[in-house]
Order: sequence, then structure tokens, then C-alpha cells
Amino acid sequence: MGTAVSFSGPRQASGGSADVELPNDGDGPRVPRRRRWWLLGVAFVLAAVVAFGNYALIAGQDARIDVVVLTRDVGWGQRISDGDLGVAKAVPDQGVSSIPARDRAGVVGQVTRSALPAGTVLAPGQVSAQPVPGPGERLVGLAVKPGHLPARGLSPGDLVQVSPVTGGTGTDAGQASASTAAPFRARVVGTGPPDSTGAVTVDVVVGADAAQAATSAAAGQVVVVQLGPGA
Repeated sequence: MGTAVSFSGPRQASGGSADVELPNDGDGPRVPRRRRWWLLGVAFVLAAVVAFGNYALIAGQDARIDVVVLTRDVGWGQRISDGDLGVAKAVPDQGVSSIPARDRAGVVGQVTRSALPAGTVLAPGQVSAQPVPGPGERLVGLAVKPGHLPARGLSPGDLVQVSPVTGGTGTDAGQASASTAAPFRARVVGTGPPDSTGAVTVDVVVGADAAQAATSAAAGQVVVVQLGPGA
């Protein structure tokens, strides 16, 4: 007897259609995401701003130059020494001139044309090779009694008016009266320490036109009044 062999083909789904397997990742079909281009644009702008700021900062630092500055206070008419000077970095200003550090040696020995505090960036117009007193000027020392000058004292460079006064009368030896001598203007160079009576010597510079009046006033009593700007 022979062995019966049966062959069977693929099982058909009911209804006459074949089963089709679809990929199943649990999320359904993927949809391409939209790129947010405006975020990229904002990031680019921010990066450009930061880069420009860094460039401006570096460029500003590179633009600074070495200039001559004062390391301590210097009075009017005082001769500048090497110890009074230092070097600092500053941004050039077209409206304000300064003395480059390379010209520092030329500043030593010059005199100031006004009282300058420490930290001042020196400008050519603030110093001069002209000594005090200058040509035609006179340096005069005036003995000034207490009450005949401001209580706070006088500083080098102050502009003052000097009025000669006569001595006291017989009734009051301590009282001074006005003199017929004309007052004159002068520039204070310095003041000395008070003596035993409290009087101080005030050194002033006067022009040639007031030299005679200053010499006469130095032999007597004077009243010194400080004048303000534009007086």
C-alpha cells in the first residue's frame, strides 16, 4: 500500500483577502517636524551683538595712550619734579589735549600755571617754562596781621586785592584806618607760618605797574581780600 501525502497551500483569510502586516511603533505614522527658523535668527542676532560688543571693548582699550599725570598736589607757580609725575592710560579726546608719556622728561623743571590736584592729566597749557616771578613781575612779601586776611587762609594761585592801611590813632593803637594809597591786585605764591603776634607773611607776585605800590605796602600794614573768578 502506498503512503498518502497531502499538500496544502497558504491559508487564506476569510473573505478572500490576504493578511498584511503594517509596522506598528505605537505612535502611528511619523509626520516631519517643522523647523523653527525664527529661533535660529534670534540666536544669530544675539551672537552678532556679543561679538560686536567684545570688538568695541577691545578696540577701545587699544585706543588708549600713555599720558603724563600728577601723583600729588602741586601748587600754583611750583616747579615740577620727577617725583610729582606718573604715567596713566587715557582715551584721546579731540577737545582736550594731553602730554604724552614720551614727553615726561620735558615736563620736569617746568612750573604750574594753576593749582593742580593729584591725578590731573597734564595738558600743555597747564605748565610753563617761565619761572615765578616772570619778566617784569615782582615777588613781594607782605606782613599781614590777624583779621586782615580771610580766616581760612590763602592758597597759592589765589587772586587777591591788597589795600594798604595806616597805623592806629592815638585813641586806639590797635585800630587801623584806611590809607590814601591805592589798592592793587596780586597773585598769591605762598604763605609763611604765623609769628608770635599771629601775623603771617604772604608772598605775592605783582606786575610792573603795581611794583611801586607793593613795595610801599610791604613797609606798612595791609588788608588782603581774596577775589573770585572774573573779579
